[in-house]
Amino acid sequence: MQIHVEGWRFIPYSYSITHQFQLLEMLRRSSLKITHQEMPGLKPEWQTFTGFLTPELETQLQQIPSAINPAVDVTLRVYQPFNFNSSNSRKTLIYATAPWGILIDSSSPLKPLFHLKNQVINPDITIITPSQWSREGLIRSGLNPQQIKVVPWGVDPSIYYPINKTEKIQLRKQWGWEDYFIFLHVGSLQDQDGLKPILKAFAEIVDDYPQARLVLKGSDVFHNSDHWLAEAFEKILTEEQWVKIYPKIAYLNQPLSCTALAQLYQVSDAYLAADVATAFNLSVLEAAASGLPIICSSGGATEEIINEPFSLKIKTRFKTQIIHNQSRFFFHPDWEHLAELMQEVIDQPQWREQAQTLAPQWIKQHYTWKHTVDQLLEIAQQENPISWAIPQNNLPVSLSSPHSIIVEGWRDIPHSYSFINSYQLLEMVKYPALKVFHQDIPYVTSEWKPSKQLLSPEAEDILDRIPVPETHQKADVTLRLYCPFNLQNSTSKKTAIFGCTEWGIVPRSILNGMKIDCFREAHQNSETLIITSSHWSREGFIRSGAVPERVVVIPLGVDPQIYHPLSEEKRQEIRQSWGWNDNFIFLNIGVMWNERQGIDRILKAFATITEKYPEARLILKGRDAIFPSKDYLKQATQDSLNEKELQRVSSRLRYIGNNLSSLEMAQLYQAADAYVSPYSAEGFNLPVLEAIACGVPVICTQGGPTDDFTTDQLAYKISSTFEKITLPTGEIRFFLEPNQDHLLSLMETVLEKGNLYQTLQKIGPDFVNKNFTWKIIVEQLLKVLFHNL
Repeated sequence: MQIHVEGWRFIPYSYSITHQFQLLEMLRRSSLKITHQEMPGLKPEWQTFTGFLTPELETQLQQIPSAINPAVDVTLRVYQPFNFNSSNSRKTLIYATAPWGILIDSSSPLKPLFHLKNQVINPDITIITPSQWSREGLIRSGLNPQQIKVVPWGVDPSIYYPINKTEKIQLRKQWGWEDYFIFLHVGSLQDQDGLKPILKAFAEIVDDYPQARLVLKGSDVFHNSDHWLAEAFEKILTEEQWVKIYPKIAYLNQPLSCTALAQLYQVSDAYLAADVATAFNLSVLEAAASGLPIICSSGGATEEIINEPFSLKIKTRFKTQIIHNQSRFFFHPDWEHLAELMQEVIDQPQWREQAQTLAPQWIKQHYTWKHTVDQLLEIAQQENPISWAIPQNNLPVSLSSPHSIIVEGWRDIPHSYSFINSYQLLEMVKYPALKVFHQDIPYVTSEWKPSKQLLSPEAEDILDRIPVPETHQKADVTLRLYCPFNLQNSTSKKTAIFGCTEWGIVPRSILNGMKIDCFREAHQNSETLIITSSHWSREGFIRSGAVPERVVVIPLGVDPQIYHPLSEEKRQEIRQSWGWNDNFIFLNIGVMWNERQGIDRILKAFATITEKYPEARLILKGRDAIFPSKDYLKQATQDSLNEKELQRVSSRLRYIGNNLSSLEMAQLYQAADAYVSPYSAEGFNLPVLEAIACGVPVICTQGGPTDDFTTDQLAYKISSTFEKITLPTGEIRFFLEPNQDHLLSLMETVLEKGNLYQTLQKIGPDFVNKNFTWKIIVEQLLKVLFHNL
């Protein structure tokens, strides 16, 4: 096999180290013919460093023939920035890592959550990443899960190995550390390495353990470690703590050869890996191979490669944070627990004795460079992965064989989950070979009462005749449509939930209702698939820690038999019956939540509109049956309008709070002149789609879930900025802030263009009929639910 490798050599950086040891292992394989292309470093100041390996090994690397993009069997790329383009080879392997749980976009302007939206990458490309955590981050970024393979990095046990007690005493004398207990950390010393909790914990233990010392190995040339260390000292330690621990810290910032670095591990007593965000901690492997006990963060990439007999895990909390305007995912180590573990490893020498024997054995069995290259070559010989989209022309429930589904959810209340559930059920029962069962789930509160006549009598009769599943009945699929979410596995072959995240994250109130502390942990511990209605909502689940390849976007739909334009004659009849003959009608439908739906923005803009356009009217439809919508509106009015504005608006505003049937709801759209929705946080915003289906011009926020199903022809989009807010409880929410002036301008635009309704009567319904009917949506849903069953 001919392999062309592109990457860095002779640089003490993880990618270069990985690259070099893989090359050396490949050179041992007589069946491989290797060529190499040297790639530019990430920064101009990077200089090659000779002496990292022995002269013999460096000579072997230098003698590899050079080539530029040759036509060979396999091209392997091990450098940054990542190059996802195809090579001239039959197959291209690309090393890529996502230490922050997502690919970080360095371009400007940055997106709130940078993702590739399932970017199509040629099928001859396979992405190699060293940990499941990193793979999760690449999938979270939108890359094809089937094209991402985990291949852990390794160590050379002929370099990194334990020494006996006599040798260790002798070596420690050479370093001047014979009377100390040495905690070692090797890395960039940036925040993602967990230096701050390490310093905080070390300051906690030095009074009781005066023999403790902290050795920090960084690199000022490649990682600016001097800066990060100084910043950590300043931010995390008091002056008293700094004075106390500074004499007990040894800081090394120059490049070391492998042999010297191995000695650093060999003279130490324990290794600290309080990782915050890492794709793979190569130093942990080197430390374990050298016989050190490992104190490491739980939950991340490092936990994947260590074994319990020689490791102690620091308690962590999974967190999402916006850093430089991008979502990042990480683990926050508990420094107090780290201090306890540091004390434990000092007090209990059996940890060190156990690690001396068991850790090197573990590494030799699982994590040598031979293991790494064996896996790479196996992947290089595999067939190219198939597309990760489920084939659209293949419906697994095409009814050639019987299938069954148990749907658990709400019905008979004016709540979006109830409507979604009902319309999906009405489509499911049309499949002759699909046996559908439904289990009504109690509402969130006993104050919610079931209401009939929300749908047509025929539709409600069909829904009422769906059988209830027997206790403990099994089916192919269980689908849940209610909140708080239930991620627990069902008795069916596959379990799925439908859910939305309006605020860009699963809020604490829902976690409390689910009786869980961490959404990530709950989703990882189940096999449940999450169905959500927009990419905005998907990102919210992902920010909360959901397993990204088990969060699927399937949009919502409409019934075109209900939501469609009327003839002008019929439309005018409805308008006349409501007294809207000579008025321009702005419509908004929802709960009247001010914070999420922007009712204050609508009221403020409408108050200005009425000064110039006295014929304008605002119709607001709430849901008084299950929410205090009228009270929300009253509060928004008081908060946003002055007395003069209130006088102008009150005579031109009509609020409808009672339940309406689906046909009556459709008439609201059909009689309106424009639908306006300056929302901040929505999971989908189904009324926008219903308005489009009725041929109504729409004004809605840009940047949110409605971007998934609107076009510039169908909607006027309000410019917005991505924002976050921290509540008094410490909970973070993410939202869009629509531009108020732009909203007003767009409302004036649709007023001036009075014929927009006639223009959109064909375009909007055609768009919806081709893409967003419940028939189309349920077909997509069933393809996902019954895939591989």
